[in-house]
Amino acid sequence: MAKQIQSFGMTQMTIGACSNFHTTVVKYITATTAEALHITDKAPAYTEATQLLASIVNRRRAFVTTPQMRETDVRRDNAAGAISSVINALLKSPVDERRHAAELLYQQMSPYRGIGRHEYNKETAEIRGMLAMLAETDNAAAVTTLGLSPEVEALREANAAFEEAFDARNDEVSLQQEQRSISSAEATAEANRLYQEIVQTVNAYAIVQPTEELNAFIDKMNGLVGSLASVSGSSTNGSEGPDVPEPEPEPEEEIKN
Repeated sequence: MAKQIQSFGMTQMTIGACSNFHTTVVKYITATTAEALHITDKAPAYTEATQLLASIVNRRRAFVTTPQMRETDVRRDNAAGAISSVINALLKSPVDERRHAAELLYQQMSPYRGIGRHEYNKETAEIRGMLAMLAETDNAAAVTTLGLSPEVEALREANAAFEEAFDARNDEVSLQQEQRSISSAEATAEANRLYQEIVQTVNAYAIVQPTEELNAFIDKMNGLVGSLASVSGSSTNGSEGPDVPEPEPEPEEEIKN
């Protein structure tokens, strides 16, 4: 008698368990190869549906890049503050060369005072302006005279790092919005539907054209199905009940911007 992949109450699983099940099946398919299972036309769509379901299950409430944004923002605030503090302090320097350098920069720094309190986009643009001003020939010489070159470079690096983190956060926001537009129930149903198509194809070929690869795959699948059925308390031939999706997280509230 031909081997067959057993059925079980898939929709009795939580969305997390269902995602893990499909991810495991994709691993089994990859190990056996879609060609050996006669599902080259079905495997790509099933893999994509499985990955989408996993992304919904694993989506985070907090953005991964938020701590990096905060850290780089603090770094650039500190660097800008250090530059301003040194310039202010050296306005009274008894060394003429340093005092004159501080006086040259002091007035030009006026538009950038308190930028650390501004919202992210405005602060980023203002720091770019500050860096451009400090890079002008006479100003660059004054920066060197005041010994501020390391702080200016630190400000440049911190602002670039912040922009990179900010762009990455925007990508996370976009992905999260895209994921929220997809119902977890719909994603689960689609993965289940594609899985059933694969099972039907594999079972059919196991009857008309059995191979060692097919039989080995079926054995592995039945081991997986049996373990899940025992955990969920469903029969491998039982009817399927309604899916119970897990609660979906709310998006994190944004900070400063």
